[in-house]
Amino acid sequence: MTSPRPSLPWHGGAALACWAIHGGNHVLHGRAHDLLWACNVAVPLLALGCFLGQRLACAIALSWLAFGTPIWLVDLATGKGMIPTSVLVHLVAPVIAVFAVMRLGWPPRGWVSATLASVVLLLVTRLVGSEATNVNLAFRVHDGWERHFDSYPAFVGLLFAASAAVFFAIDALVSRFVGARPLR
Repeated sequence: MTSPRPSLPWHGGAALACWAIHGGNHVLHGRAHDLLWACNVAVPLLALGCFLGQRLACAIALSWLAFGTPIWLVDLATGKGMIPTSVLVHLVAPVIAVFAVMRLGWPPRGWVSATLASVVLLLVTRLVGSEATNVNLAFRVHDGWERHFDSYPAFVGLLFAASAAVFFAIDALVSRFVGARPLR
């Protein structure tokens, strides 16, 4: 007999509140398409993982946020305007994700799932997104980076390789300190 799967309603509620505030801001300002960015998708995935006690969903969310948040910080450092509610997604949600993973444990080969989920998100973004907004860089090289990449396939290949490497590093680090068994 197995024990019931732990649920983290406070963690899930906090993540959902972060997403609702940030998502509402995007919708109010006519940028609903920005809700498809991986970091913005990671937060409701994190909330769902917390509510259902699904460590895989929390691991994917943490992986995506750990990859996307430094990119967000680079964008800010290079002059991209800051949306104040982005702090909820890029700074608060990763902290919630860390605590959730500490409570729920880390799934085996979480990095593989995070990488495959990224591929799915990119395909969904290409299906429902637009080239004009280029959410998740699903259509072309990131604006301003064209001089460094001759082709979109090379760019997206490097992006996936870099993200998989980061996901692998996170997996190795978290597996070592948290492991499959949750901390009590």
